[in-house]
Amino acid sequence: MKELQEIVANRKVRPIHPGAVILDILEDLEITQTKFAEILGVSRRSVNEIIQGRRPITVDMAIRIGKALGNGPQLWLNLQQKVDIWDAIQAHGEDYERVVTLVA
Repeated sequence: MKELQEIVANRKVRPIHPGAVILDILEDLEITQTKFAEILGVSRRSVNEIIQGRRPITVDMAIRIGKALGNGPQLWLNLQQKVDIWDAIQAHGEDYERVVTLVA
C-alpha cells in the first residue's frame, strides 16, 4: 500500500490524463484529431474520447500512439496507469487500507 500511497501523496488533483498530453502534441504539430485517427487506424471518435479523458489508453492504443509519435508505448501506459491508480484509490482507498500486507 505504501507504493500506492506515494502515487497520490500530496496530490489533491487527479493526474493529467494522457489525452490532454496528446491534445497538446497535436496542437503543436498542427494535426487534427481526424488526421491523427487516420494515422492510428482508428475512428475519430476514439481519438476524441481519449482527448476528452473519457476513454483510457489501452495497450493497443498505446502501441499505435507510441509508434505514431516515435516515443513508444510505455510512456502512454505509464500516464494512464497513474490516472487509473489515483482513481481506484479515490474510489476504494478505505477498502485497500483493510487489506493485510502478507510480506513486508
